[in-house]
Amino acid sequence: MNHTTFGLALLALLASSACSQAQTSPEALAKAVQGAFSKGDFEAARKLADIDLAPAQLHFFYFDAVRECASEAVCSTSTAAADEELITRLKEQAAQINAEAPKVEGTIKIEMKAKDGSSSGKMEMPYAKVGNAYKLVSIAYSPAEIARLKATSNESLVKEFFGKGIRDSQGELRTDWEKAATKLPADGGAVGKAFVEQTRKMAAAVDAKDPDAAMNSGGQMAQIVYRDKDFEGNTIPMAQRQAKLQVQALRMLRDVKVSGGYQFEDAAVLLIEARDGIGWAVHGPILLVQEGETWDKAGDNLVSVPAAK
Repeated sequence: MNHTTFGLALLALLASSACSQAQTSPEALAKAVQGAFSKGDFEAARKLADIDLAPAQLHFFYFDAVRECASEAVCSTSTAAADEELITRLKEQAAQINAEAPKVEGTIKIEMKAKDGSSSGKMEMPYAKVGNAYKLVSIAYSPAEIARLKATSNESLVKEFFGKGIRDSQGELRTDWEKAATKLPADGGAVGKAFVEQTRKMAAAVDAKDPDAAMNSGGQMAQIVYRDKDFEGNTIPMAQRQAKLQVQALRMLRDVKVSGGYQFEDAAVLLIEARDGIGWAVHGPILLVQEGETWDKAGDNLVSVPAAK
């Protein structure tokens, strides 16, 4: 593990769900969470939390904890009361993304200790009784907020993005970045084509459960994340590498379509439509920086919403 404490903010965004076996007490829920996490059972963990209205990044943090408890750490769970600090944090988190905070009756605490003894960590997940069962609960977007996000245009998103400023190659924050940049054609030109192909190859690696292909489908970070040996030179089991790829895929973009953009120095802003690893529709501007032959994400002002059924 590369952290000592799990923050509540991101990991708390878990919604209630219907499970195949109802958890009739907080203690039963804690036991079910520990069982699913320690086995690395993504399907069982998914049934313990309805995360339909949680964005992809939250899916990633939740399931990455499942992955860690199965491979890198020994995890134990317990129940705890919901204190005022937790309630306040949830309300603040909800306000930041124009969402609604849930009713919380308590938390499931997870203690995580690295198997090699190098680190330890903690996280808390709020729960409440939903119907006849205790389930993990979350802040969630209201139907009105989902409709607002869906109606937000690329034009307004890119205007807002440029207004905040983009740093140039010298590190200077430029609010005139758009004026200094060259406008790209509708398909994003060479940058757009390269990014579409790059994301296509990575999606193919994900679908094939092939971490070796994933290593060759991105930049330096991909080579580190999906590596076949650890920093001591020991071989990483294929199953662990595949689990990491599966979890990382939750926040990846796929089926990318470009509708224009801008380029300045070694950076480009593309206007895109895509879907993420949980199937949500994504649109808006994404900032890319060229690293060798790849274009790495350096920022964005994307919005994502549940895809229309």
